[in-house]
Amino acid sequence: MSYTRSLYRQLLKEIHLQYTKAANSDMYANELRSIYRQNQSITDPATITSMNQTAADVVSFLKASRQHKELREKYSSVVLEQKKKIEMSANLVGLQLPEEYDPNSPKPLGGTEQAVADRVNKAFTNQ
Repeated sequence: MSYTRSLYRQLLKEIHLQYTKAANSDMYANELRSIYRQNQSITDPATITSMNQTAADVVSFLKASRQHKELREKYSSVVLEQKKKIEMSANLVGLQLPEEYDPNSPKPLGGTEQAVADRVNKAFTNQ
């Protein structure tokens, strides 16, 4: 009985995460409740085991489909822009991409502006 209750709670949780929350409707949860109420009078152990197995399969399917959707949203090449994919790949191997040059706000290459000015002055005074 506790296994059946656990499956029921897991089903309700997955339905809430995937359907009730997204559609802002309790239709799926209400349908699940009515199915469980219709079958609460069943006492045959073989039937109960069979129904529990079906419920466990549905829970596994719902969890897997939710996780698949989350992973697709996170790593899909359609969703990610090219720059983000390259940055994530570089981070996987411990590298960092260099900052891209922005012509609208150029920055000196090595440190502060004073350090760059000192190098330029030094280069022209040594010649």
